[in-house]
Amino acid sequence: MVYEVERTDSPEHSEHSERSEPSRPQEQPLAVHLIPTDEREQLALRLQQSLTGFVDGPQHAVAEAAAVLDETAKQITAALTEQRHSLRAEWQGAGKDSSAEADTEELRVALRAYREVTERLLRL
Repeated sequence: MVYEVERTDSPEHSEHSERSEPSRPQEQPLAVHLIPTDEREQLALRLQQSLTGFVDGPQHAVAEAAAVLDETAKQITAALTEQRHSLRAEWQGAGKDSSAEADTEELRVALRAYREVTERLLRL
């Protein structure tokens, strides 16, 4: 799965981040969406439709909102599972000789990726 990078075009943000953060290698995007844009937009539209349909059919509106939440949770769970497997494979030597261990740089990159994903989840 390809993850989409969030961008901030604010000049204040880019100046601040340039001063306060050393340049980072392009290892992995820091802010990524777990659900692709088109699917997020479709889920948001379904949710909006359930909200606007409440007056005409409250029970159906609530059932649809519940279905949207279920689908969203399912997609996020699948994306996180895939990302966890991918991260684990990178540092446990997927595709390498089973006796080979990850070098310190690979482990540093893996630790950073785990930290970034976990911190992002904790901000939810």
